[in-house]
Amino acid sequence: MIPPPRPASRRRPGQDARRDAVLSPEIARSQERRSETLPCRLSGRGVYSPPFAHLNEEDRMRQTRREFLKVTALATGATSIAGFPLVARAQASKVVVWWNKGYYPEEDTAMQKIVKEFENRAKVEVDLSFTAQEDLLKKINAALIAHRVPDVAFCFFNDWQVVPKYGWTGQLADCSDIVSDLKPRYNEKMLAVAHVLNSKTKKRAYYGVPIEAQTMHIHYWRDMLREVGMADAPDRIPMKWDAYWGYWKKAQDELRKKDAAKYGKLYGIGMTESTRASDTLYNFDMALLSYHGEVIDAEGKVVADQAKNKKAITETLKWFGELFTSGYVPPDATNWTDGDNNAGFHSRLIVMTPNPSQSIPAAQFFNKEDPEKKNYFDNMATIEWPDGPDGKKARYLSAVKTIIIPAESKNQKAARDFIKFVVERERFSEYIKAANGRWFPAFKDVADDPFWRTGHKGPKGQKDLHVPVATTIFLDRENKVFDHWKHPAFSQVYDENVWGKAMARIAIDKWTADKAADEGIERVKAIFTHFK
Repeated sequence: MIPPPRPASRRRPGQDARRDAVLSPEIARSQERRSETLPCRLSGRGVYSPPFAHLNEEDRMRQTRREFLKVTALATGATSIAGFPLVARAQASKVVVWWNKGYYPEEDTAMQKIVKEFENRAKVEVDLSFTAQEDLLKKINAALIAHRVPDVAFCFFNDWQVVPKYGWTGQLADCSDIVSDLKPRYNEKMLAVAHVLNSKTKKRAYYGVPIEAQTMHIHYWRDMLREVGMADAPDRIPMKWDAYWGYWKKAQDELRKKDAAKYGKLYGIGMTESTRASDTLYNFDMALLSYHGEVIDAEGKVVADQAKNKKAITETLKWFGELFTSGYVPPDATNWTDGDNNAGFHSRLIVMTPNPSQSIPAAQFFNKEDPEKKNYFDNMATIEWPDGPDGKKARYLSAVKTIIIPAESKNQKAARDFIKFVVERERFSEYIKAANGRWFPAFKDVADDPFWRTGHKGPKGQKDLHVPVATTIFLDRENKVFDHWKHPAFSQVYDENVWGKAMARIAIDKWTADKAADEGIERVKAIFTHFK
């Protein structure tokens, strides 16, 4: 039964989900870490010393949320090390590294280990701090504006909102030498993300070092489908456009019919359509690809107003509008942040959700309240984006996460040495696998590790239905990086979440898709016209 259309919600993001959620403590902590800056610490001579070792785990977690991580290890010894000349070591001062806080403690622990090794090998002092992605982006922007910069910064938003913008203004160091050395190892498709224009030199260069990528995945609860007798195996989910989305609508109808008390607030499709989430941009751009539309061309010129593309943009927005008003998307999805679809899924308030990265299954893999990992191996699965409305196989977009060195860094050489150290094959492989496949490596030799094709093996021999799916999407499907590298004005299009606003025009203000598309296209053109 199809429920009647519901009015758009003005509730705070995730309010429903959080109020009704039955989040496990482990997952709740994971969600909380997204918006907080967490500390941990390395102490003298590279020996890791937990800052609150006298406290139990729960207390440590509470304490560590209140402080920044400070990593300091004093330089000792003077023996020669490949790649780090004695003179450089003697002259280097403290290297300040700002690193994106991981979703899981294992990611941060892996980076702490790398820093410790670097300090011992290079004989330099490192000041490492972890900050959640939203706060770190603000911190990097403020630092570049105030000319008080770190030596190295790695934020999950660098590729979208830092590299194009500050490469253009000349505020990032040219990292072409690092990229050139690493080029034989790179997955070529991922390199373009850092190859951006500098308005002063009038040339492109690599103003960052790409290291890992995310792409679109669909996660769903298999046990919910089984509960109402629907096929739950990934290879039995219909992949044609209408049948695919209809499948999740049917799941909502059947579950509500079976147990209204239990599933009365459950929705079939956890589609983020807000102006606040970067997930919205991902969802829009994936759907626009399915409708064969483009906003800018290969030279970075706006082509959104061309008839073919305007039609595709309008169809895409109309599809999102109808999906939202159909009653199969949570009413507060127009206000979600990036973590709210994760929270809704973990709380079993939605049957499926598109998500750019494997953070959802990874959170279940690390869920200590599920020691046999039944959710990860038996109760949920990851599948691909459906075939387009024209029946053609889905094409994908990748966001490639990138390390930057500010041009005003006082330790350019040490910063470069640190990045090279981080991405060495064995070391980087250990680091990225600590996130359990949440990210995919930008380096071919790291991606050659059998882990990426097979994933984990369950305690009862179950196959991994998550990591190998991402590998297929990255290596076997048509996949390109987002277009923001082509022109820095595109960063502002993302900053303003132009297409999220267009979705809100339809869902909340009841505009037609044509009118919302016109406004969005005009805004994109204005941004490019006035960009300097």
